[in-house]
Amino acid sequence: MNDTTTPSSPESDSPTLLLVDDDDAFRSVLARAMSRRGYAVSSAASVPEAIAMAQALSPEYAVVDLKMPGESGLVLIEKLIELDPNTRIVMLTGYASITTAIEAIKLGATHYLAKPVDA
Repeated sequence: MNDTTTPSSPESDSPTLLLVDDDDAFRSVLARAMSRRGYAVSSAASVPEAIAMAQALSPEYAVVDLKMPGESGLVLIEKLIELDPNTRIVMLTGYASITTAIEAIKLGATHYLAKPVDA
């Protein structure tokens, strides 16, 4: 499911944000909030969908959920950094632990936040 909130175009001055979370309601609310804050938001519900979007958009920022059906957000962090080492990534999780926090940061996440969060 691709619910791109604000289309990103090469001539846009808005910073690009890829939002990846399998919770449709949370993803939609956060996408709207970040759009209001000036980001060009693209949304994905899974790791494969997010990778395809990242290859096409090369986002400056990403907000990634840890636990999703299929591959984990940790896999996505690694892929996003491979595509663009300058992407700034925030890992969100409802299952925070020291182990996953350390792993996320080692893989390239800039921040690790436990849910619930607000924009």
